[in-house]
Amino acid sequence: MSRFEDNFVQDLQTEMPHLRRYARSVTGSAEAGEDLMQTALERALRNRAQFTHGTELRRWLFTIVRNAHLDEIRKYERRGHHVPIEEWYEETHFAPTQEKYLELGDVAKNIERLRPEERDVLQLCVFSGLSHDQVANRMGVAVGTVKSRLSRARQALAA
Repeated sequence: MSRFEDNFVQDLQTEMPHLRRYARSVTGSAEAGEDLMQTALERALRNRAQFTHGTELRRWLFTIVRNAHLDEIRKYERRGHHVPIEEWYEETHFAPTQEKYLELGDVAKNIERLRPEERDVLQLCVFSGLSHDQVANRMGVAVGTVKSRLSRARQALAA
């Protein structure tokens, strides 16, 4: 590193508090100001050959900050407002339905495998919403028989 570059880096470090305050005032936010200051410092270091020794470094750095800020504004205008994924993901994300569809198919197959009297009781009690008494009257059996068939049907489906 040459002597000029050493002096440039030292002068740059001296100007950092002023640069930080200016960047914060331009953005209106401490966090955005820090980002802008870092961008300006990167540009200054990358383009230090363009700085004319003997001119006012602070003015040069403030120009870099202003230009970097204008670049950010233009980028924002082109891209539009950024919405973090956390804010919209829950509203638009739906769980995949394939697993539920397969599970439902398995349940339907298992219901078809039940004995006819158990399947009928299950359909009347669970799917039609009839009480045990109503099912017993409709099928012409005792309420205990309905409860027994429903219990066996549920056990067969759970297995």
